[in-house]
Amino acid sequence: MPNGPNIVTLTTDFGGDGPYVAAMKGVILRDAPGVQLIDVSHVIAAQAIREGAFVLGSAWPWFPKGTVHLAVVDPGVGTERRLVAVSISGHWFVLPDNGLVGLVARRRTIDGAWALAWPDDRPVSRTFHGRDILAPAAAHLARGGDPADLGPPCDGLVTLDWPIPIELGPILLGEVIFRDYYGNLVTNVPAAQLIGPGWGLEIRGEEIASLVGTYGDRPAGSLVALEGSSGLVEVAEVNGNAAIRLDAGPGTTVTFRREFPQ
Repeated sequence: MPNGPNIVTLTTDFGGDGPYVAAMKGVILRDAPGVQLIDVSHVIAAQAIREGAFVLGSAWPWFPKGTVHLAVVDPGVGTERRLVAVSISGHWFVLPDNGLVGLVARRRTIDGAWALAWPDDRPVSRTFHGRDILAPAAAHLARGGDPADLGPPCDGLVTLDWPIPIELGPILLGEVIFRDYYGNLVTNVPAAQLIGPGWGLEIRGEEIASLVGTYGDRPAGSLVALEGSSGLVEVAEVNGNAAIRLDAGPGTTVTFRREFPQ
């Protein structure tokens, strides 16, 4: 099972203000002094499991094996949904079992999963399991603790409802899955799926005739489409904000087709 660099990453929808992230960090540092805490993001849209899964799925591969990834996007907090610790590819994922680990687990073998019954005799708030259950579990694993101490093995993790591009002859229907800080719109279409030249796209009535290599390949104010760092096609406004300009975000339809009109 993973063991190594004493790193815990945090991904939540708690926002940049308030005591919630700090409280979880305090618990981890109390239970695992000296652990290195890395903030991935705390501005996931509220209750947006799919967005949290995308951010977590994009960030985790760049950390060393043995890292513990604590993620809390949990609209079902306090209900009967499970909290789990999952081992995948030498990493730990501590999170609610609601699909949040879905992109990480896609096409990868789950080495083990445990349903959390932690902690033993500490009070637990029904509205803050991130602080009272998930953070202590993450600290336990960061110390090299046995996952069996956290609860029984489990299987049948909740899968993620993830949009798949739809092929309709020469047309490919995709959608925006993530809006980043710059207003760039990441789609669910892998650039590798657009085989051959001549692909263009339409989004919110705006046509983009072809993909470019990078943002600066067109003048400021231009709308461009390109392969982003995740390998997915994204739409951007050069030196601007495509999300605001197009009034677009997760769920917006993007239509790709060959031989786009010039």
